[in-house]
Amino acid sequence: MTEPRHARQGLPELHLHHSRRGAVARKARVAALVVVVLLLAGLGRELLARRADAATLAKEAERRAVLTVSVVSPARGRGDTTLTLPSTLQGIAEAQIFARTNGYIQRWLKDIGQPVKKGELLAELDIPDIDKQAQAAQANFALAKTAYLRWKTLRAQDAVSQQELDEKESAYRQTEAELKRLRDLQDFARVVAPFDGIVTRRNIDTGSLVNAGNGGAPQALFAVARIDQLHLYAYVPQAQAAAIHAGQKVDIRSQEAPGRPLTGKVARTAGAIDPASRTLQVEVTLANADHGLLPGQYVDATFRLPKGDALTLPTNTLQFNGKGSRVALVGADGKIHLQPVLLGTDYGHEVEIRHGLKPGDKVIVNPPDAINEGQPVSVVAPLREE
Repeated sequence: MTEPRHARQGLPELHLHHSRRGAVARKARVAALVVVVLLLAGLGRELLARRADAATLAKEAERRAVLTVSVVSPARGRGDTTLTLPSTLQGIAEAQIFARTNGYIQRWLKDIGQPVKKGELLAELDIPDIDKQAQAAQANFALAKTAYLRWKTLRAQDAVSQQELDEKESAYRQTEAELKRLRDLQDFARVVAPFDGIVTRRNIDTGSLVNAGNGGAPQALFAVARIDQLHLYAYVPQAQAAAIHAGQKVDIRSQEAPGRPLTGKVARTAGAIDPASRTLQVEVTLANADHGLLPGQYVDATFRLPKGDALTLPTNTLQFNGKGSRVALVGADGKIHLQPVLLGTDYGHEVEIRHGLKPGDKVIVNPPDAINEGQPVSVVAPLREE
C-alpha cells in the first residue's frame, strides 16, 4: 500500500473534497483581484488621458476664440461738405397761351425759338360766331339807347312815370354791358405774348379749331418762356434742411460741361418740410444771359454745407440686422460690445454717425458676422487715430 493511499485511508472523504474546493476558490479570487486591478489601472490611465486632452482642447479653443482685429476711432466732421441733388432747369417765367374764345386760326406769326416782346402778336383768330353776336348786340344797344333818351324827354314833360323811365334805363344799361362783353371777346381774337421771352412750343396751324380755356395741353396755342434767367427746384433731405438759407451759393453742373459749373444762389425756401417726402423745397436762380443753358435741361445742384460736430466712420465698420445698424466696439476689458448707431449722411467710403458713439471709442474694422457680445479680442495697431 502506497503513501497516498495510506493518507486517504487516514482522512475522511468529505474533508478531502472541501480542501480541494477551497484551493480552487482562492485561485479564482486572486485571478479576479488581478483582473480588477488591471481594469482600474486602465480606467485611471484613460481618465488621465482624457483630462489631458480636454485641457489641451480648452486651451486651443480659448486661443482660437480670441479674435485678432483692427480698430478705428470715429473722426470729427469732414469739414465743409457738399450735397448734390438732381434737378431740371426752368425759365424764370413760363406760360402756356390759351385762347379766350372759340374760333379758327386765321394766321400765326411766331414759331418755336423766335423771341417775342410783351404784347407782341402771336396769332389771330377768326371768330364769326362772336362777330355776329356783337353785331346783334350793337343793334340792340342802339335801340335801347334811343328808347331811353325818348323816355327821358317824356319824363321831363311828366308824360311817363319814373318807373317806366327806370325800366328803359335798365334795358339800355344791360345792352351796353352785353355789347362791351362781346367786344372784349373780339379783342381776344388777338393772341399776344404775356412777357418778353422766346416761343418754346407751337401747337397750332392755320385753320386749326381752338376752344376757349385750358382744357388740356393739346388746347394750348403756344408756350413762351423767359430764359435770360433760369431757376430750378431742389428737394433737400430733412437732415440737411437747417443748413440751407436764402442767398447761399449753389454750383450748377450740366452733363454736357461737368467741369465748368455755373454759380446760382438760393432765392427762397418753402420754410417747411414736406411730410410726404421729408424734404425741403428750395428754389435756386442763376443768370443765363448767353442762353447757354436751356429750359428742361437736366443738371446737378451742389450745395455747400457747413462743418458739423457729427462723427464719421468708414463704411466697412458697420453691421446691419433686423434691428438696424450697429458697430462692434472693443471695451477696456478687451471684450466686444455690440453698439447700435444712428446713421446720417453717406459720403461714399465714410458715413456720418449721428448717435451711439464717442470720439474715443475703438470700432472694429470688417467685423465678422459671427461676432458675439462679450467675445475677447486681440487688437492690432489702429488704422486711424482721431
